[in-house]
Amino acid sequence: MDMTRLLLLIIATVLVVLWIWLAKKYEAEFKDLTDSIDPNEYRYPELFCVGFGIMKILHIDSRSKRARKRIKEISEVQGKRYAEYYYLVINGAKWTYGFTVVVGMAVLGALGNSGLATVAGVGFAGLLMWYVEELMNDKLEAKRDELLADLPQMLSKMTLLVNSGMVVREAWKKIAESDDRALNREMRLTVDEMNNGVAELDAYKNFADRCAIKEIRRFSSTMIQNMQKGNSEIAYFLKEMSDEMWEEKKHLVKRKGEAANSKLLIPTAMIFIGILILVMVPTFMNM
Repeated sequence: MDMTRLLLLIIATVLVVLWIWLAKKYEAEFKDLTDSIDPNEYRYPELFCVGFGIMKILHIDSRSKRARKRIKEISEVQGKRYAEYYYLVINGAKWTYGFTVVVGMAVLGALGNSGLATVAGVGFAGLLMWYVEELMNDKLEAKRDELLADLPQMLSKMTLLVNSGMVVREAWKKIAESDDRALNREMRLTVDEMNNGVAELDAYKNFADRCAIKEIRRFSSTMIQNMQKGNSEIAYFLKEMSDEMWEEKKHLVKRKGEAANSKLLIPTAMIFIGILILVMVPTFMNM
């Protein structure tokens, strides 16, 4: 047996033993967490104890500055209550899938006496880990795009209702209950806060924090300023911003069309790498 094959066998054996050790050691500790994961959303959640074990060893938790920033982003999609939970699940999935792919490719590389397969496994694992994170980024972008797309119509309705003599709070409630889109749901949360005793201005600030796009922050901030001055110019402000947002919506539709073409490259690249691995591994195994 040559040294290269021996080295590949040692690497593969160490990785397999490490994977099994992680699964056995952390299975019971993270059982409640793995059992709570929806298998339709994440495949093989029962194996995520491996990823959670890696996270524990590497001290990856929700307390770092980077983690808090990510949790805030996730909260825009999943809500504040479940944001930290999804942060852990996403990272557990990422590390489980990535490490499992590395182990699998190391075993194939050892059987086929191919160091290239092991290296390719590391590259593919990195791509897979990035893809798991990107799935949440896509949901976040879709939520922000939906909010931005619905904002012009909301502003137009608000302008009409305020100009007809309705107070802002009642106009807000009427629009919130008119549909079940993302923006309407966020507006209903604001109504619920006000009904539960949160000050009206504070509720609008919380609305801006939850939506976290600059256009809504600007809308909320300017509306609060006008309400503090007595609502004297709020109708004019709403009309002006409504016109501006309709123009922004046109640009958004154009940008989404251009982005759709570039996103097709990601799954195409992953399929190409997978096919390349399937072709290369048997070739090296027969050498």
